[in-house]
Amino acid sequence: MNKDDAWAWITSCADKDGRRITQFEVMEGPKRGKKLFKGNIMLKVRTHPQMPPQQVPFEFDFPEGKTLNWCKKNFDEESNKAVQEWEEAQKKAQEEARRRVQPVQGGALLGADGKPIN
Repeated sequence: MNKDDAWAWITSCADKDGRRITQFEVMEGPKRGKKLFKGNIMLKVRTHPQMPPQQVPFEFDFPEGKTLNWCKKNFDEESNKAVQEWEEAQKKAQEEARRRVQPVQGGALLGADGKPIN
């Protein structure tokens, strides 16, 4: 079940360190009463090498079938795993973007469509 697929009651709790857990409880259908959890943290991200890091919100899903107490106890481990997966995806996207841009004779750069980038 996906949080986007059903109507749900939403409850949110947070601690003083800025960690937040959102609980979704399905309110209709055959999976009524099922609870799903999502974690929220603030990440420091550097969007440009010459700019200072910025705080951006980051959300991740906890595995299905877990309880609120489990989510609270394992919050840091789950958030670290989610951040690592996100960082790897960002690195892959940057490498892919670099491969699409190809230098040609005369110093011009070609984009993915083969046309010069001006």
